[in-house]
Amino acid sequence: MMFLVFVLLVSQCSSLTSQQCHHCEQTSCDCSSQNLREVPAAASKLITELDLSFNTLETIMKDDFLSYAALRALFVNNNRIKTIHEDAFHPLIHLEKLDLSSNQLETLSSGWFRNLISLHYLNLLGNKYSTLGQGNLFLPLRSLKTLHFGGPFLQSVSKRDFSGLFGLEELVFEGNHLQVYESESLRQIGPISHVTLGLNGVFQRDLRVVLAILLDVVHPNTTVTFTDTQFNQSLQMFPVHVVIKRGATGLSFKNVNMSVSACVQLVNILSGSDLTFFGIEDSQIFKNEEKAFLHHIILNSLDVIVFKNIDIVSFYSFPALNFINSMMKLVRRASMINSKLFAIPCQSIIHFSDLEFLDISDNIISDFALMEMMCYGQKDVLLNLRTLNISKNILSSINSELFTKLVKLENLDMSGNSFDSMPSTCSWPASLKFLNLSSTSLPEVTSCLPQSLQILDLSRNKLTVFNIELPLLKELYISGNKLGNLPDGHLYVSLAVLSIQDNNLAKFSSKNLHDYQSLTVLEAAGNPYICSCDFVDFVTNDLLNHETVVRGDLKSYICDSPDAVRGERVSDVKPSVFECHTALAISLLCLGILVLCVLIAGLCYKFSVVWHMKMTWAWLKAKRKPKLKKGVLQYDAFVSYSEMDSGWVEAHLIPALEQSEPPLRLCLHKRDFVPGGWIVDNIMDAIEKSHRTLFILSQNFVRSEWCKYELDYTHFRLFDQNDDAVVLILLEPIDKDNIPKKFIRLRKVMNSRTYLEWPDDEDQIPAFWQSLRTAIKTPEIDDTNNL
Repeated sequence: MMFLVFVLLVSQCSSLTSQQCHHCEQTSCDCSSQNLREVPAAASKLITELDLSFNTLETIMKDDFLSYAALRALFVNNNRIKTIHEDAFHPLIHLEKLDLSSNQLETLSSGWFRNLISLHYLNLLGNKYSTLGQGNLFLPLRSLKTLHFGGPFLQSVSKRDFSGLFGLEELVFEGNHLQVYESESLRQIGPISHVTLGLNGVFQRDLRVVLAILLDVVHPNTTVTFTDTQFNQSLQMFPVHVVIKRGATGLSFKNVNMSVSACVQLVNILSGSDLTFFGIEDSQIFKNEEKAFLHHIILNSLDVIVFKNIDIVSFYSFPALNFINSMMKLVRRASMINSKLFAIPCQSIIHFSDLEFLDISDNIISDFALMEMMCYGQKDVLLNLRTLNISKNILSSINSELFTKLVKLENLDMSGNSFDSMPSTCSWPASLKFLNLSSTSLPEVTSCLPQSLQILDLSRNKLTVFNIELPLLKELYISGNKLGNLPDGHLYVSLAVLSIQDNNLAKFSSKNLHDYQSLTVLEAAGNPYICSCDFVDFVTNDLLNHETVVRGDLKSYICDSPDAVRGERVSDVKPSVFECHTALAISLLCLGILVLCVLIAGLCYKFSVVWHMKMTWAWLKAKRKPKLKKGVLQYDAFVSYSEMDSGWVEAHLIPALEQSEPPLRLCLHKRDFVPGGWIVDNIMDAIEKSHRTLFILSQNFVRSEWCKYELDYTHFRLFDQNDDAVVLILLEPIDKDNIPKKFIRLRKVMNSRTYLEWPDDEDQIPAFWQSLRTAIKTPEIDDTNNL
């Protein structure tokens, strides 16, 4: 039992030590939310960004980052880290960004930062430390530009905490539970451009601490943001006036609850200030019973206002236009985003003569409200406007006539609305260069598009084709549609950037890209590509070397067909030669088959394979035929001879045998074969119906094809049954070694038995005929029992 527990512990430990990050690319690793309990080993020495957030790390050891020498950004926020070794970050001399927020650090050590000479960003929010260590915590961080510190446990701040910290540009300080603040602690940092303060708890307990902090951090040209603050009634006690008197140029509120009366008081307080920026973000404004009245507001310096993600309770009764009218007369940039804005009357908009940038996105502006805001296109309003963002509203039609008098308008964003169609023709200001119609449900586009466009975004619509000539267009974004082909490059002579991801693009080629005379960047991943040989070769070879830069990873180019490679990366597909060169492969295959056939035919000819097959077939047929009885045999001998020797046969053989006493019956093919019958059958019948087979051997016989048949049929039928059925006559000398291999039986017979030779001496001719008649008439030996 103990051994089993030991094994389990060892296996668990080994699994822990072998933990790896599974989402690493060439220079970055996203290891967030993988339940890691320790820092994984580096996948490469080139890793510059490591995200370990939202894991279960508890301790950072000395050697955890030895293999991350090139690291520039490290995120270990939202873990359970309690301790960090003094030398843990020493290898990270190139580190620029470090996020340690939302952990359980109770003490902070300057030793951690000793070698972080390149650090620009440090986030220590949301830990359990009550002080910033023993002093000089940030002394080594000479390059630090952004610092986030504080949290629910921070109790005190002293001067020594920030000694040596200069050049800070952004400070985020959460001190809602701060008890002690040593005066001038933050002042020694010097002027800071952006300061975010979460001091609502301190404000409720001790206003003097808040004032001391503001006096230290607010300087001329500082933008101050107050977060997590509650303004239920009056703003009179909140030290906004300190911010204004100290010369701050920006004031914003984030994640606050503010009553309508507090809003009115805030605007009154800002009157006469030198603020250039004012904003409220991620906040709630509610109506209360306390009444407040706007004074005569003077905001001659206000340049930018931002209202973003404002939840207005009972927004229909909120006096929004009073604020807008009083604050926007001299404003150049205004944003009212996701704040339930539903209308800006014409009589209000005509006063915004200096407005250059207007963002009213993510609201509830309708077609009618837009026409009212633009004074129905009849009045000269917003003449200085260069950028208008009316995206994510409830517009349903494209009414270009409303914008024709905006003679300086360059950028128009109408994305996120619902346009079922586009007019065939439109009138736009000649200055318009950027138009965003993405996510508007457009099924097609028309010549309504302005010819002056340089940047056009039609992403995430329902387009199936796009071929509208735009000669000045430099950037085209048409991702997320249903396009099956690249737009015609000849229509976009100035196009430098083309994004056509996530469409129905099956393939494209080098020729398509060459049609774009100025194209330098292409984004075409996420399409259902047909991985033909030409396309695979183009992507894996030519595209990488093409003058057009392919933005994004080629790993996102995925095959949709053929079925064998569906889901594979185009760069990983290796088609066979047969697939890529079908005609050539078939030609070579046919040529190979032809060569093989010729070779086989040559071998068959050389070794007489066809002849042997014919002989075998004839033998099989002969085997099946019943053997005739001697009483029914018609001939004494079947004569097998060459046609070239027919003269000798007719002049000598026939008279000597058929005209002798007693006469012999001979079977001659010229005389006795059945007319019209197959010669092979005639030969077999003749041999079968004859007592003997008489072979007239000569050089002509050896060269005769039919003699070969006759000899071989005799071999098949008779040689194996009765060798005495064969009589050989040698007309002329024959060299046995020159007899073809087909006559192997003839060789055997000539070597094993005697044969008759035609004599040269006439005196011996009678003896020759007598011997021949005797050989023919000699009784056959019955070898039936031997078969």
